[in-house]
Amino acid sequence: MKYKNIIWDWNGTLFDDIQISVEAVNEMLSIKGYGKTISYERYREIFCFPVIEYYKKVGFDFSRHSFDELAKLYVERYSEKQNSAALFDGAKSVLEEFKSNGINQTVISVCEKERLAYQVGLFGIEGYFSDVLGTDDNYAVSKVDIAKKYFSEVGINPREVLFVGDTCHDYETACAVGCSCVLVGAGHQNKNVLKKTGATVIDSLDCLKDYVI
Repeated sequence: MKYKNIIWDWNGTLFDDIQISVEAVNEMLSIKGYGKTISYERYREIFCFPVIEYYKKVGFDFSRHSFDELAKLYVERYSEKQNSAALFDGAKSVLEEFKSNGINQTVISVCEKERLAYQVGLFGIEGYFSDVLGTDDNYAVSKVDIAKKYFSEVGINPREVLFVGDTCHDYETACAVGCSCVLVGAGHQNKNVLKKTGATVIDSLDCLKDYVI
């Protein structure tokens, strides 16, 4: 088998939190008096990392509200909704399939590590992963350093690793550590955005089994 290790992104790849993310940012726009909303489709066109750049595309004015203030508000609104979100269809099935084939699985995310552990725990799937690695803050800047540190400490061969994500930043992270990447087009960025990376883009997690096994 070509891949001995799967690195999973979490939000938008295994955890379907796109709708609650749209709702959270629209509540932010309302609370801060912007008098507008963004649609689900528009969200998936403009979402990006680092998140501060996405906030600029949404239209937040940093002369009125600091990024720190907005980040805290987002976490507040998002956290109130996170229990209503679910795993993507097929997520548990593909995790089980890879586990049964002896593939090591790890989560690397820009989600703050305590919130990430909580979300994974909602579904009782901790046992599928050797490590669940998040960030130390809520600013969602980059997962590159987390990935580089993990690869260095664990000593895995990048040629035996597949990174599975839903954003251009997941592709950038995979490139930074020298591993292969597949992007799922059902997450925080739409397929047209993802295809610009040149990475393989699939429609759903069900397609991943055939790609890996």
